[in-house]
Amino acid sequence: MIYLDNAATSRFKPRRMFDEIFKHLSYSANPGRGGHNDSIDTAIKIYDTRRLLKSLLNCDDRYELIFTQNCTEACNLAIIGYLLNFKDQHCDVIFTSNEHNSVARPLFHLKNFLDLDLIEITPDKNGIISPLDVANAITPDTKLICVNHISNVTGNMTDINQIGKTAKKHNVPFLVDTAQSLGHVSVNVVDNNIDFLVAAGHKGLHGSQGTGFLIFNTERNLYPIRFGGTGTHSESLYQPTVPPEAYESGTINSAGIIGLGASAEWTHQNLAKISLNTRYLTGELLYGLKQIKNVKLYSSQTTGVVSFNYKDMPSTDIGDYLNDRDIAVRCGLHCAPLIHKQLGTLDCGTVRVSVGYNNNINDVHTLLRCIDALNN
Repeated sequence: MIYLDNAATSRFKPRRMFDEIFKHLSYSANPGRGGHNDSIDTAIKIYDTRRLLKSLLNCDDRYELIFTQNCTEACNLAIIGYLLNFKDQHCDVIFTSNEHNSVARPLFHLKNFLDLDLIEITPDKNGIISPLDVANAITPDTKLICVNHISNVTGNMTDINQIGKTAKKHNVPFLVDTAQSLGHVSVNVVDNNIDFLVAAGHKGLHGSQGTGFLIFNTERNLYPIRFGGTGTHSESLYQPTVPPEAYESGTINSAGIIGLGASAEWTHQNLAKISLNTRYLTGELLYGLKQIKNVKLYSSQTTGVVSFNYKDMPSTDIGDYLNDRDIAVRCGLHCAPLIHKQLGTLDCGTVRVSVGYNNNINDVHTLLRCIDALNN
């Protein structure tokens, strides 16, 4: 099968990730849950992975990294854990139409419990989120700005550097969803004034499913949203307050995390090659789709994600048609209904093609031939 659904989960995984996961599963032990050598060794490896990821994203000593089961949990921890600071006062939150439901749903859920107004920033005529629109939306009550770095529907990128400068100027915490950008473009937490960075391990970082993390500025108070065993202060019936243990209750995915460290390191070492391949294949895909009659294109940037429709056919019918020809794509709303509302595709969804390190130009050409054949 030609796998073109890398925005959901990357198909390619570096060999070293498998080696580390197999090695750890062969000698499984809970980190920080025992004084024996295997437990200590696992804890050291988790610590090393935590330090590696922070280093790759240029974090300084203000930042802590929390491992989560996926990017969704990281979003929930950042949004709910931070906004609980304002349960007794009114607050505004700025977010964009590009947001995945992992960001949108926690925000809308909190409206049931907090005096919260949500300010949605819609894309301009080119499908881009304007940093000026974000700046103009800031009020004295703005407590958080949430921005999707690269849309998982259109592939359009938002200027997080400019928005980060604005957020710093107004002392408003800045959350960036990097689920679709890490591993494709370089991200610098400090330079972009990011307070909360949420990430998936199983996409551009080429790790396994069941991995993700939150990086947060410890100058921003964050309440835990999961409670239980931490391996520390076990005599207390109250949750510890010191990170990372305060936010990592229960047995963590040690094998997946250690494997993620290996795959993230490989990705960082090969980032230039990965980015070049992504831009090249996406550029060819965009050019080819523009040449095919009856195709409506919703993407314009070479970030690896392209959405389109054909005539008035439901996107799922196109997906089935391609699946019958051994081509895997993603069709529907992609858990991001707000951007589909802006695109006018809320009823039909779109066909999303997402390239990865596993793909080559023949994969793109084969897809294009199959779409072009619909006109015959």
